Amino acid sequence: MNLLEYFPSPGQFLAPFVFAVVIYGVRYVVMATAGFIAAKAGLGRAHAGAPAVFDAWRNVQRELAYSLVTVLAFGLINAAQFGWGWVEHSQIYLDLSAYPAWWFWFSIPVMLALHDTFFYWLHRAMHTRWLFRLTHLVHHKSVYPTAYAAYSFHPAEAFGEAFIVVAIIYMVPVHPLAFLIFQTISTAYNVYGHCGREFYPRGMATPGWDAGSTPQPRMRRTMRGGTTTTGCIPWSGTG
Repeated sequence: MNLLEYFPSPGQFLAPFVFAVVIYGVRYVVMATAGFIAAKAGLGRAHAGAPAVFDAWRNVQRELAYSLVTVLAFGLINAAQFGWGWVEHSQIYLDLSAYPAWWFWFSIPVMLALHDTFFYWLHRAMHTRWLFRLTHLVHHKSVYPTAYAAYSFHPAEAFGEAFIVVAIIYMVPVHPLAFLIFQTISTAYNVYGHCGREFYPRGMATPGWDAGSTPQPRMRRTMRGGTTTTGCIPWSGTG
């Protein structure tokens, strides 16, 4: 199947850029706002050691500013994929009958697992002394993050995150709708992990398990380990 029959032809950068910015931006704003409101409403449990009085708005302003840069970075990568015709060499398929129906659904956890694995190693790299000071420190400035910190990255880290997502479509057959579901699950868990409230059962939300949102403020206070973006694999050792 010639993808360029369906997607913007090489040389067209604006349309795929705007499309990605809208998809990523709207999804982020809707999910992060829902997480922020849930936290403000007191849903879930407060983290141990969380301050009784917290100037969330100062955090939110910084998190929104960096998140805007992240969304623009995602848009630029999407524009490059289509504008330079790279997507033609990916394994994206549009005809649902091209692969068994079970693969459509199975590809979603496969993408989650691949993304968690790539993100783990990217995150380990970001915690080396030089890269941490240069890039990842931006994310750690939200010691007690709000849901809006989900996309609060240094531009270099934002491009790194975009590249590991893009890599997936060159590794396994992916239908755009399955890819959208995978990205939505990933974003939802990322927002939850930064929302400042815990919803996991108490036995799972412990430092040894490193699940849920509990590790986020702990690893920012200590600059030690934590979980990955989606949490579908219990990696630990980064933050």
